[in-house]
Amino acid sequence: MPYHQHRHQHSYRHSLEVSNSLEVSHSEQSSYTPHGEAQRHALVHAAYELIAEKGFEGLRTRDVAYRANVNIATLHYYFPHKEDLIRGVLEYIREQFTERHTLTPKLPETALEEFRQELIDQDYQLTHAPEAYIVLFELGMRSLRDPFIKSIMPLLDTGWRSHIQSYLAQGVREGVFRADLDVEAAAAGLVAFLKGCVLQRVINPQDFPTERVYAELEHWLTGHAR
Repeated sequence: MPYHQHRHQHSYRHSLEVSNSLEVSHSEQSSYTPHGEAQRHALVHAAYELIAEKGFEGLRTRDVAYRANVNIATLHYYFPHKEDLIRGVLEYIREQFTERHTLTPKLPETALEEFRQELIDQDYQLTHAPEAYIVLFELGMRSLRDPFIKSIMPLLDTGWRSHIQSYLAQGVREGVFRADLDVEAAAAGLVAFLKGCVLQRVINPQDFPTERVYAELEHWLTGHAR
C-alpha cells in the first residue's frame, strides 16, 4: 500500500485537550476578527521562534512585536502580560504535538499500532520541527526558577499521559501488552523515557541507537522475545 501524507488526528486529539488555564477561552477567541486572529497567531509564533533561537532569556516583548510586524500596543492588547504570551506558546506547542503530518499507510487500529505511531510521530517531529522540543526544554528549565511556568507545564503532560494510559490499557485487554503491566506507572514511565530519548537524540544523535532502543521498549511492553 503506498504511503500518503495526512494530518494525524487519532484518539489522543481529544485526550490532549487541557484545562482552560492553558487555552484562550472560546468566548475570547470568538471576539477576534480573522485579522485579529492572524495577528495573535503571528505574535505567538514570533515568541516561539525567539525562544527556539535565543532561549527564554531572548524572549523580549518588543522583539516579539517587531518580528510579528505589529506595534507593542497591539501585542499588549492580545497579551496584557508576558505570562499570557508564554501560555500562548505552550498552547501552540500542544497543537504541534496533537496535529502533525506523518507518513503512514493508515490510522492506528490496535494498541500496538498506536504505540508504534507514537514513536513514528516523535521521529517526524524531530526531523521536521525539532524547535518544538527545543522550546519545550527551554521552558522546562525555566520552570525550575519561574513559579508561573512551573504551574502550567504539567498540563501538557497530563493529556499525553492520559492518552498513553488509554492505549496501554487497551493493549492489555487485547493481549498484546503484558497482562501484569502497571498501566499507570508504565504511562508515566513512557512519558519520561520518550522525553529523555528526545534529549539524547538532539544532543548526541550519533551515539543513540534509536531503532534498537525502540525495540527494547516494545519488548518491555509486550514481554515477547525479539
